[in-house]
Amino acid sequence: MSGLCCMEKVIHYSLLTFILLVFLGCGSDRQVDEITDPEDGLARGWQEYASGNYESAILSFESVLNMDSQPETMSDAHNGLGWSYACISGDAGVNKVNVGVALEKFQIALDEDAANSDAWVGMASMLVVRRNSDDDLDKAIACIDKSLDGNADYLYRHDYDSEADLYALRAQCYYFLGNIDGAKTEIDRCLEIDKQNQSAMALMTIFQMD
Repeated sequence: MSGLCCMEKVIHYSLLTFILLVFLGCGSDRQVDEITDPEDGLARGWQEYASGNYESAILSFESVLNMDSQPETMSDAHNGLGWSYACISGDAGVNKVNVGVALEKFQIALDEDAANSDAWVGMASMLVVRRNSDDDLDKAIACIDKSLDGNADYLYRHDYDSEADLYALRAQCYYFLGNIDGAKTEIDRCLEIDKQNQSAMALMTIFQMD
């Protein structure tokens, strides 16, 4: 980024982290009642998640794992745990331990059901947050592609609303990889679907300031 002082660069990178955490959330936590049915446990977990009660969501999703459930159900329980730990990471200022736990949960979800598109999106999001190397970003792009090829029934249930958000996330990957043309192409694809997409518009602002 030519012409930028160190503080401006920090502001820009912080903005991108905020953009990514649009996928995440915030809220309070409370205990949940005993759950005896796997489907009820999943429903309760996602309800608690949507309310920002991430610790309660974790308890609900973990209760499902203690039952004799189908692989798809087990996959979504681990997926729910991944998203819950991801959101706790966001609340803690991107806690690296919880990012690692979230990635582990998403991987287990995908081992249970490789067509779980929501888990692929979660994996991509956490790889971008972690981005230990360019390899993380390359893997994140591959995860987004996998999400679009997976079971569409898992997509757009929470935190991200449409394919436009996935293109915006992929644009961030290309940006961090230094592939500005690739990032701009993904932004254009995003804005064709959602002209007011906040993540894409924020990235465009950064490009204009560079």
